Amino acid sequence: MQTGRIQKSYKFPEGFQSKVVAPRNPKLIKEEKKKDAPLTPSTFLKEMSLTTEQKLASTHEMRLPRIVQLLDMSETSHQKFSSVDLDQTLFQPFPSEVIFQNFAPCEIYEVPLILRNNDKIPRLVKVVLQSSPYFQVISPNNVCNKVAPGMPSTFRILFTPEENKDYLHEVTCITEREKFIVPIRAIGARGILDFPDQLNFSTCPVKYNTQKTLLVRNIGNREARYRITTQSPFCVEPSTGTLGVGETTQFMVEFLPQETGNHCEDLVVHYDTGEDIHVCIYGAAADVNVRLEKSSLTVEKTYITLASQRSVAIHNRSNIIAHFQWKFFMTQAEEEQKKQMLCRSLQVEEEGVVDQFLEECITNPILREHLSIVTRTFRNRQAAVYEDPMLFNNNIFTIEPLCSQNGIQAADIKDSFLLQMAAFPV
Repeated sequence: MQTGRIQKSYKFPEGFQSKVVAPRNPKLIKEEKKKDAPLTPSTFLKEMSLTTEQKLASTHEMRLPRIVQLLDMSETSHQKFSSVDLDQTLFQPFPSEVIFQNFAPCEIYEVPLILRNNDKIPRLVKVVLQSSPYFQVISPNNVCNKVAPGMPSTFRILFTPEENKDYLHEVTCITEREKFIVPIRAIGARGILDFPDQLNFSTCPVKYNTQKTLLVRNIGNREARYRITTQSPFCVEPSTGTLGVGETTQFMVEFLPQETGNHCEDLVVHYDTGEDIHVCIYGAAADVNVRLEKSSLTVEKTYITLASQRSVAIHNRSNIIAHFQWKFFMTQAEEEQKKQMLCRSLQVEEEGVVDQFLEECITNPILREHLSIVTRTFRNRQAAVYEDPMLFNNNIFTIEPLCSQNGIQAADIKDSFLLQMAAFPV
């Protein structure tokens, strides 16, 4: 639908007056669009609180539009050459994306689309909009005249929503040399969870689970359907859910560092409407005063088939309850590496068993029904590997107990836990 026809057929309601004004001297960004900075909860709330007029007034950048087709200039103009590069358009649109937000059903909203002539000679431009019950374009009175160099031609995009939901559309701008697209987006109702921008665990004991509870409310104007992700050593529960307008819920954020030092990750709230909101989580892990009574232990000589025992104590002088395990590996990384190696071995073994099983199925097709049993058996064996705590295991030395049941209580005085170590010569 051409803009000239729209201008003749469309009538404004009595008393309608546009309040939308485009900002002056927006900056053109020619390089490829960089990855946007993470959207924080406060920034998201501020963005969603803006009216259409405020959103346009706060837009101070414009980008090169997407060219969809190059045209033969000799068919529309005697001026076949242009000083504007082919990767740029003869007319620069502003805004680069037409956005409507915070609208009410059945009301009329307007955003000006300014097309400025980038060339050194007068040029023609027109705007085409596919038929839509919600969007229309009003062209200027001099739409059939050429636009002087450096001068703008202002088209008006009208939006009449039926309900408070998202709408997507686009206008096609046609110059003497190309066609390019300007997207139109109407942002409807949103669920907004009032997470803090940052969550600081400060300094916590290493290998100790520290928790913080967040009370979060949906301050948006529709229910919030969300999915939350983060990275180790942090985790959050619940990670998915739905929260109605004005309702509140609790989130439990846990910090379980395996190494000392500073830890910083993003807790990302993924809304079903497409927005990803980032909450910065920080925590520092430090050693606490939990130590062994001795750094080494020598077991007395004994005879074959007999046992020799020694005891060692663990002292807890911290303000937390300390839990312990006697492990086979010194670090979590070494333990994970061993588990991955075992799982790779199981995978190779499974491939061999399945190949042999398929060969047997050629002579006996009934056996194919049992293939799922073989596969499930190996899946269960791999799961058992990952669930194995990899506690200390040795044919000669034993430690009792290998792990704490209730932990070592924190106290102002020395709290000791006695461990029995034995050696069994073979």
